[in-house]
Amino acid sequence: MGQVSFKTNLASAKKTFVQDNALKKLIQTTGIILTGSTGASLMNFVSFTVMANQLGPKVLGLFVLTQSYTAIVNGILNVQTWESIVKFGHLEKSKSDFSNVVKVNFLLDLISAFVAFVVSLIMVKPSVIFFKWDPAIVQLVFLYSFTIPVTLTSFTIGVPRLFDKFSAVAKIQIATAALKLVLVLTVAYFNYSVSYYVGVYLIAESLNSVLLIIYSLFLLKTRGYGGWLKIKMTYYPQQLIFVWWTNLRTIMRIPVQYSDMVIISMVMSLETVGMYKVYKEIASFIGRVGDPVNQAIYPEYARMIGSGEKGAAISLAKKTIFLLFCLSVGMTVGLIICSEFIVVRFYGVSFLPLIDALYILVGLMGVSLFTLPVNALFLAAGFARTGFYIVVFTNILYLFTAFYFGKLFGIYGIITAFGIQMVINQGLKVILLGMYRSGWSDTIR
Repeated sequence: MGQVSFKTNLASAKKTFVQDNALKKLIQTTGIILTGSTGASLMNFVSFTVMANQLGPKVLGLFVLTQSYTAIVNGILNVQTWESIVKFGHLEKSKSDFSNVVKVNFLLDLISAFVAFVVSLIMVKPSVIFFKWDPAIVQLVFLYSFTIPVTLTSFTIGVPRLFDKFSAVAKIQIATAALKLVLVLTVAYFNYSVSYYVGVYLIAESLNSVLLIIYSLFLLKTRGYGGWLKIKMTYYPQQLIFVWWTNLRTIMRIPVQYSDMVIISMVMSLETVGMYKVYKEIASFIGRVGDPVNQAIYPEYARMIGSGEKGAAISLAKKTIFLLFCLSVGMTVGLIICSEFIVVRFYGVSFLPLIDALYILVGLMGVSLFTLPVNALFLAAGFARTGFYIVVFTNILYLFTAFYFGKLFGIYGIITAFGIQMVINQGLKVILLGMYRSGWSDTIR
């Protein structure tokens, strides 16, 4: 009798998954993105591997700090508007209201990108002095900062996701990744210095952004929104409040995303910075699976919640978490088994001394993968202000624990701080989603 009941429940669960159209669409969209981005990811991985082998841990550390500095300045000052485009683009039905959403977010994007670019150039020398970095970083940052002016997330991320044009984005990413690989191999062949690699990344990343901007403008025109820039702009409080709080949250997430490299550079050697960057690249194999899911799932949540289908959004989140958990277990175990081989084969024994840190990092990335739908649902449900407070609390905690544990335990302390931050961040979001079950479509909390 028990066996029959088990088989019945299993069949019922299977039927529920199979017949869920939203889940089918999510899996299909994720598959399209993953198929396209896998090629780009592999080429980017090869590009980084060639560069790491050529430069070695210490000089690679200079490149990493250049990227980290630019990303921190860009993250703090360049307003990230793509989430606003997706959320309010799904809510606004009339052509004028939608065009207004696009124009408001574009202007915020453009002005803040220019400010971030100028500040990046002005602050690099004081930063080098303060953090006691190698003065060679100044020249590298001056070059790499030119990626900032074209980082307009309204068009590079928001518009393509709003119209579900994931495959086209993947094709652009593959093309620019292929160009980057060719240029990196050329630089490696002629044994050029680190500044040439920075130039290669500048060309590839800027071209990727420009092509996405052109494609987004084409999408807007073909969908009947070609005159969006000419309309009289109207400020909607809810939209500006959402942008304000999501950007404060983005700024406060920077310590976890980028400051680990800066902290390591303050309490450890440049060699350690280089090794940790390699470990993050390997662990990001799991993150590269999560990125397509995140790209696909947030617009779907926004659509469901905007249409009043809150229950469907919650159901989709639960099913997605279950599927990602199964995938995460397999990927985590497999990557841990292969990690030492990958390091030795592709990077060399000079990157091997702290290999245990890589095992721990891979495990944490596995947990991050299957809890990913929580972040997207939390934001789509309007928890922009609350999300900011959560990030403030958990990232201040991260900064203190990372610096303190980093001095005590080295690279393992940094990873421990990341694990603590992640668990508390996700846990609080799950609790708050359970506490506030109403007003997801019309209230910014």
